[in-house]
This record gives sequence, structure tokens and C-alpha cells, in this order.
Amino acid sequence: MEKLQWFERVFSFGLPKGMLPFYIERLEGTSSRIEKKVGGIPERILSYRLDNKWSVKENIGHLAEVDEIANKRIDEMIAGISPMSPAVFEPRPYHDWDISTVLAYFRSNRRKNIERYKSLTSSELGKSALHPRLKLMMTPVDLAWFDAEHDDHHLVRINEILASVTSISLN
Repeated sequence: MEKLQWFERVFSFGLPKGMLPFYIERLEGTSSRIEKKVGGIPERILSYRLDNKWSVKENIGHLAEVDEIANKRIDEMIAGISPMSPAVFEPRPYHDWDISTVLAYFRSNRRKNIERYKSLTSSELGKSALHPRLKLMMTPVDLAWFDAEHDDHHLVRINEILASVTSISLN
């Protein structure tokens, strides 16, 4: 099945504040969805780089890093800093970490991210800043939706990796 690549996606922001609980629900559910996908899968498969791209573990670690950036961007929006900081990722050897460590890192960062969203006041939810890559203004509500969409993008990639490794030998 053909899929639209992440950097080809077009977004439109200006979502109502009342949508935040729905995006929080999606963001909270990502941990369970990931754990269901990787449960019982051997470490060598979770570390495998299909097509020389990120492994399952690297996709999960990346989502944890995105939560760190999201929290920083929320603070920037509230402080009136625009544009927000770019998404700069430090390469970490997630493929060398055991899956329990990668999952713990993700769960910890996601919990902080969810707590931050839940702590926002109505006036803070109305603050906005320019997204540095998209060149669009976004609010914390828009960011929550954007990050939930980003989660789904990586979950689809994890599905692709896991489906592919069943058809090849990873001696």
C-alpha cells in the first residue's frame, strides 16, 4: 500500500481548544500501541534497519526525542518566542539499547509531555508561534495534533519493518 511520506504532508492549523483532550488520548495511547507491536519480538529484529533506515527501536527513540522538543516548543509558545526551536535530534544508539530501555525512555518522555499538555490553561492554549519548518503558526493544540499524526507515521513504519522481517532471514 502506498503511503504519503512525512515531509510531503501538508498541515492546516488553527484547531479549537476543545480538541486537545482527543489529541491527548491519542498521544497517551501510543505507548500501549507500541508495546503491543514489539511484545515478544526478538531484539535482533527490533534492531534491524530495513532499507538502511531506522530500526523499530530507533523509531521509538525518535518519538521520545520529539516529546522533548514538543515540551520545549510549548514553553516557547507560552513565552512568545517565535519561531520555535527547530527539531534537532542527537543521534543515539537506540538499536544497541535493549527494548525495555527504549520503551522506558519513551514512556518517561511521553508522560512528561502529557502532563505538560494537561497543565495548560485556556489562555496558554491560545498562544502561538511559528513552526520553523512548516512556516505556519501553531498553538499547543495544533502541536498535540501534529505530534499525534507524527506518532501514527512512525507506527506505520514500525508495521512495515515488522512485516518485512517475517519474509527475510535475520540469522
